[in-house]
This record gives sequence, C-alpha cells and structure tokens, in this order.
Amino acid sequence: MSESAQAPAAAHTHAHEHAHGHAHEHAHGHGHAEFVEANKTYFDEHADKIEQEHPQARQFGLMVVNRMRELYPAVFDKERTEVLDYACGIGLVSQALRPHVKSVVGVDISQGSVDVYNKQAAELGAASQIRAVCAELKGEPGELDGAKFDLITCSAAYHHIVAIDQTTRALAALLKPHGVLLVADLKAAPDGAEIIPSTHHHMVPHAHGLSEETVRGVFEGAGLGAFELTDASMPNFMNPEGPELVWFVARGVKPGEGEKA
Repeated sequence: MSESAQAPAAAHTHAHEHAHGHAHEHAHGHGHAEFVEANKTYFDEHADKIEQEHPQARQFGLMVVNRMRELYPAVFDKERTEVLDYACGIGLVSQALRPHVKSVVGVDISQGSVDVYNKQAAELGAASQIRAVCAELKGEPGELDGAKFDLITCSAAYHHIVAIDQTTRALAALLKPHGVLLVADLKAAPDGAEIIPSTHHHMVPHAHGLSEETVRGVFEGAGLGAFELTDASMPNFMNPEGPELVWFVARGVKPGEGEKA
C-alpha cells in the first residue's frame, strides 16, 4: 500500500510497504536506476519490519480496497476475478483483496518484500490463492508466463515510479479485454505544493503527487478507456501530525478486440 512509504522517516510511510516495486520501471529517464535501487534497498531492508514501523499500514490497505470496491463493485467477483497486485510489497493490499476475488498474483522488485508476502500467505493458509513473485515488468511478450488479468491494482506506488507512462503501458498489456486497472495514489495539491518531505526525494520522483491531467494522459496513452479519477478520503499515515493529504483512485478499462478506447 502501496500501502507504502519509504525511507526511514515515518513521514513518508504510508502503506509504503508497497511502494516499491514501482520504481521498477523500465524508465530510461535520468536517474531511473538510482530511484529503483533506492526503493529496492529500502524495502529489502525493511520488509520484515513494515508493520512494526507503520502499524496503520494494514488498515490503510483495507481502506484502499474498500474504496475500490465501493466505486467498482462489479470488478470484484470471488468466482472469476484474477488480480495482479503491482508493487505489492509485503501483501497487505493483496490480503485485503483476497476475500473478494478468485486469485491474486503480487509482483514487486524487492525480494525481501516478496519473501514476507509469501510467508504470510502460507501462515494464512492462502498460498494457493495469493502468491508473489520478484520481477521487473517491462511490457514484453511472455511476462508472468503469459498470464492475463481481469483486474490490476497498484496502491501508493505510482509516485515512486519515474516513468509512469511506460509502467501503465506494461500493466495494460497484462489486462484481458475489458480488464480494469485501478491505481490509488496521492493527488497533487491545487497550489502545486510539495507533498513528500525532502528526506524521501531520493526514492520519490513525484514529490508533488500526481494530477488528474497527468494520470489521464498516461492511461489514455496506454490505450485504456473509460477513465475516471475519484478522490479517496484517507488519513495521513505518512505523518499523522502533518497536513491532510488527498488520495485518489483512478480507473482505466482495456478495450475489447476491435474496440476503441
């Protein structure tokens, strides 16, 4: 959760247990490799301490999933919906998804996070329903053994990703026709104020959050239609004493064969 936040300072840690895998992008922009390595290193080192360091992270994951279900209930089918939880972290969003979908595959660049994810899944007796793999998705044919998904979620991770356009295209390629991408993240402030403290800028390329215009552009650029971006009221887990933050849930739908976005 994304659910996710990084560097040590509690300030940026929301569910950031998740954020991570993100930077996994294949972005080729300046500094991409540095962002990826910073996120990977942090989450590898903190994976087994995320819930201790950020006790609200699990509740944050539940709140994210509840908001997604409230907005798009038809997407969640216990008998049918196969989910990819991108930048899954230690699996708090995946665990919140579990009662409402058929299966979840988590993907993250942090091996430490993946190990904790799979350990917790086994302890829950849920290893046959939710599992994680350590991988860097690049939108290439055959990724994840050619699997396609009804729903892809990504929570509290996009602001950690350098090239969200490339990431969105890679995720869109893994959707089935009429599949849905749901991204939960920090909304840019109207005045353009910096949301993420400078102590975390080495891990967060989008320190001002993401605007609706930016997110719409990358979704539509990836060929996704039916775009919507809705505010999601959530506490500031990164800094409980800090200013209120505005989160959003963005939706994009992959067109069917022969259909236009």
